[in-house]
Amino acid sequence: MESIEAQIAAHVASVRYEDLPAAAVASARRAIVDTVACSLAGSQVPSVGPVVELADSWGGVAEARVLGFGHRLPAPLAAWCNGMMARVLELDDCTDTKPMHPSASTVPALLAIAEARGGISGRELIAALAVAQDVKIRLGLAVRVDAMVSGRYNLFKVFGPAAAVARALRLDVGRTHHALGIAYAYACGEGQSAPEGASSLPLQQGTVAQNGLIAALLAEKGNTGSRDFLFGRAGYFRAFEPDHDAAPITAQLGEQFRGDTISIKPYAACRCCHEGIELAQRFHQQFGGGIPIRRARLHVGPNIRDFVGAQIENATDPFSPTAAQFSLPFTVATALVRGDFFLRELQPDVIRDPAVRALAHRIEVIADPACTSDFVLGRARLEVETESGETCAFATELPPGNPSKPLDFAACSAKLRKCAAFSIRPPSAPVLQRFIDRVERLEMLDDTRDLLEGL
Repeated sequence: MESIEAQIAAHVASVRYEDLPAAAVASARRAIVDTVACSLAGSQVPSVGPVVELADSWGGVAEARVLGFGHRLPAPLAAWCNGMMARVLELDDCTDTKPMHPSASTVPALLAIAEARGGISGRELIAALAVAQDVKIRLGLAVRVDAMVSGRYNLFKVFGPAAAVARALRLDVGRTHHALGIAYAYACGEGQSAPEGASSLPLQQGTVAQNGLIAALLAEKGNTGSRDFLFGRAGYFRAFEPDHDAAPITAQLGEQFRGDTISIKPYAACRCCHEGIELAQRFHQQFGGGIPIRRARLHVGPNIRDFVGAQIENATDPFSPTAAQFSLPFTVATALVRGDFFLRELQPDVIRDPAVRALAHRIEVIADPACTSDFVLGRARLEVETESGETCAFATELPPGNPSKPLDFAACSAKLRKCAAFSIRPPSAPVLQRFIDRVERLEMLDDTRDLLEGL
């Protein structure tokens, strides 16, 4: 029997657009629009500027566009910058089964090679992204103890962009296998930056995009990587995740594509905060933001409380936008007061708003085992007690954007327009519409080199 590594390589190299179910195609299409939206919005974040400035200083062939900024850099550097921008505002897509971000590194790497090389059709682009999302999610499902609990970084994410670029370049099975093996040598990352709110957290997503792209390019030129990169004596799972379950990696491989499990985020916060934000938003929609609130209790799964309700330093008085995004009390308080938690809510005047901070101190996050489910996020229940003594309760099974409560292509397009307004160089409405139209009819494009024109 072929090794699992060989089966994955064959899967990546052989998948055709015609093999994809409609849900996988729709997921890839949404991911392109959503990731570009996130990168445009991320272009104005202060920590992004030094990264782009450093990449500019190195120079090189003008191959691929840096979103928002408009100029071109060598493809690996463009993927580096765009990958960081896609992740820096916590807006990128994810999965609710395990803490994974399938597109933030993969889409920038894929779009960079499409611009640099040309000749990659829309169908090829969709196939490359869909198979990469599938591989990345399968590897994540094989990890028994998720990163939120273990603290171990999801090093497997580098296989996503490597698979995408290898497929886009039409590498044969052998070279695809080597691309994935080389990618293992490039695997890196740490999770400590999340609770500390450090800018190195999103930077790693850019590094993953860059490293996956380089791995595929090296394989194309004939360089080799480890063949048993997953289950060899020092392969990824044996070395970094010894308590694993390999079954999900190959279960219905080539028949079921896991991209249909991806969730699109409607809020600019850690996904673990989305349940609470949705419930707070429902309170605000029903009663408005002017009702004095005495206190609130939010029941979530113990893992959610540990990750965003207890660990963040100064959770009720966040010291940075990143810390705010990973604080359940603060995001819920903001949504109760303002009715949303999007990019406007990350501005300094909102983060320092004394009314929001005071309310955050009156929100108790309760670890409730009854809120645990098969998903990482589980269930949530919000109880709000007003100053008049009235108590209102709201509950949810899953947050919005989950495949059971999806954001469709139109909603993703609306999110793109909202995000683009925050770009360092906001594109015009016609430019945005042209991009949306091109993605909507992506299968008709013979060459995707100019997909990002004007962005």
